[in-house]
Amino acid sequence: MIKKYLINKISVTTMCILLLAMFYLIPTSNIQPQIDKENLNAKEKVVYLLDNDSYISKVKYFFDDKTLEEEIKNRLEILKNGLETIDIFYPLIPVNTKMNSIKVEKNSVYIDFSKEILNVDEYLEESMIEAIVYTLSEINGIEKIYIKVEGKELKQLPNSRKNIPYPLTRSIGINKNYNLDNLKDIEKTTVVFSKKQDNIQYYVPITMINNNSDDKIKIIIEELKSSIHSQNELNGLINDKLILEEYTIEDKTMRLVFNEYIFENIEQNFISEEVKNVISESIFENYDINEIVLDTKNQKNITKIKETPWKYKKNIVYFYLSVEMTP
Repeated sequence: MIKKYLINKISVTTMCILLLAMFYLIPTSNIQPQIDKENLNAKEKVVYLLDNDSYISKVKYFFDDKTLEEEIKNRLEILKNGLETIDIFYPLIPVNTKMNSIKVEKNSVYIDFSKEILNVDEYLEESMIEAIVYTLSEINGIEKIYIKVEGKELKQLPNSRKNIPYPLTRSIGINKNYNLDNLKDIEKTTVVFSKKQDNIQYYVPITMINNNSDDKIKIIIEELKSSIHSQNELNGLINDKLILEEYTIEDKTMRLVFNEYIFENIEQNFISEEVKNVISESIFENYDINEIVLDTKNQKNITKIKETPWKYKKNIVYFYLSVEMTP
């Protein structure tokens, strides 16, 4: 028994000596991770892809585009080819589609697709247009999108023949949810929910179309509190006891005053990043503001959120892609 113990002890000691020798004898440059310097300037970008439950979902990735036209083309290529690195998101543009031309004028983008884009599935045609519009309008300065096919303006959806309203802007809505009592005084409010699948957390914007004339911020908070959306795997993440006490908008800053249920942990006065994200992303979708400030009646300036609140954090979908361009 003692002999066996001594042999094991000697073996472990010998192994440690060998590892230390390797560490000091092998040049440092040979064991350092390789860094692609060309990718160091990559910036985070957003595309909208279809998930397993047919929601158009907000997906971030990194890309080092050189020009605005290249950035537009890169994003459209992902809408056509999808992501090789994960299988819960799907492209919306038919794979054989080519981009004949891309033209940018001020805040407008004019895209001429090949006729293959008309082969889109009838159940996905409206989602495809929404994904194109929301993806391209994520680019700073781009607000309006115009679509042509083989040089002619695409005036109707290919299958349903539903008219396409130009210019296309985010006002068309996304993942539309209709709850109408009448066809007068129709309101649109886009609310961003959290969704989790295969341990990956991402965000899904839903445009509520109804006759609710309440202030949009009140609609946003009530929808995020509602448990009804959980039936569709959407999570508002906020406590159903949360109350928006008041809000003001001044100099493009919105200040929100909540009760203490804004905190995930009331004793520690902690607001989770996920709660900040669903509230702020929903507000930025509906209001022309640059900053959001969260307060309670007892505490001021608990947190401030700028217009680009998305930051890298674990389990949220981020990718670095190298996309082959269609000739």
